Amino acid sequence: MRKKIIKELQDMPKFVYVLAVLVVFGAIVGLYRLYAGLGATTNLSKAYPWGIWISFDLSTVALSGGAFTLAALVYVFHMHNLHAAVRPTVLAGLLGYTSVLIILFMDLGRWDRAYHFLIYPNVNSALFEVSWCIALYSSILVYELSPVLLANTRWKGIIPVLEKYTIPMVIAGVSLSTLHQSSLGTLFIVMSERLHPLWQSMLLPVFFLISSLASGLALIIAGASISRWVFKRSLPQNLIAKLGWFLPWVLGVYLVLKLGELEVMGELHLLLNSGRYSVLFMLEIIVGMVIPIIMFSSKRVRHDRTASMIGAFFVMFGVVLNRFDASWFAIQPIPGVEPYSPHWMEVAILIGVASGVFLAYTLIGRYFPLFDETMVVESKRKETAVNPQLTASEIGVAE
Repeated sequence: MRKKIIKELQDMPKFVYVLAVLVVFGAIVGLYRLYAGLGATTNLSKAYPWGIWISFDLSTVALSGGAFTLAALVYVFHMHNLHAAVRPTVLAGLLGYTSVLIILFMDLGRWDRAYHFLIYPNVNSALFEVSWCIALYSSILVYELSPVLLANTRWKGIIPVLEKYTIPMVIAGVSLSTLHQSSLGTLFIVMSERLHPLWQSMLLPVFFLISSLASGLALIIAGASISRWVFKRSLPQNLIAKLGWFLPWVLGVYLVLKLGELEVMGELHLLLNSGRYSVLFMLEIIVGMVIPIIMFSSKRVRHDRTASMIGAFFVMFGVVLNRFDASWFAIQPIPGVEPYSPHWMEVAILIGVASGVFLAYTLIGRYFPLFDETMVVESKRKETAVNPQLTASEIGVAE
């Protein structure tokens, strides 16, 4: 037994140990933050009550949108040939929401009262709705992932019972996720005096929802290529191409609505004469939307693993930058007040939480049947389907 454990530790990828060290360091700093308070460990203030932590949370929630997007496609719209991607995507969503909850806990001044929204409801607050939706949706993600976690345990007999109620749970999860993805945009509508007009809009809930759909699809595409490298398992390229087909349409709708809204409000001229805000906005539009629209409109790109992964990273970059802009970079400064920049402890805790996400995903992917329906990568020229239901045309060739 001891030799087996030692051999397993030796065979573990080296980056796992680096992630573990970062997690431990982040946890130590996090405990100190809870002890010392926000004032001693962050650069947050009354002028800038939200900083890098909230920007990270908004980005992570958007990227985690792949879970509800894929669940809707598979279970609601009956695109069952995408089912192979469900387990890895649900795990990514669950770990993403877990990291959001941890960071939110760190961001609370009175973290000892984190449970108060459960017993002292403020039904007029958008944050109340967001808190409940995230908590309930995280529970649903645990339910969806439970067959994976229970497969090698003595309780695996209850898996058929859990799977029997998967569809109603998925429908509930899609509804909850749709609500809070849009409600996060609602939070910034009330910041009209601080948020630059290029981002401030009454349509922010719609923009946040649509962009979360795009980033979720992009994460699935990029994750399929990364898992091929880390776990030697992946999705058929034909399925990745099918997911990529949706991206130009989703991004196109967002682009038309955004530019149309600026035109209707008479703010289109701000695209070119707003200094650094113009640069940030154009980066979002060109890198995160225009280039991916052009790329994924090409069938050749969608069926090329490397090209589709690059296009997916462009989409994720654009959405993450949008969330950082809306919550930090595009918040206009107050005269006489020092602009916000994160404290090193804020960064350390953030790195620790992000490292924990990658570490947990790696370990679960290594020891649980997470990729049972995906393909085993045998060589650079050959991939074999684990799931016998996958046809030869769905398997495809990666290279």
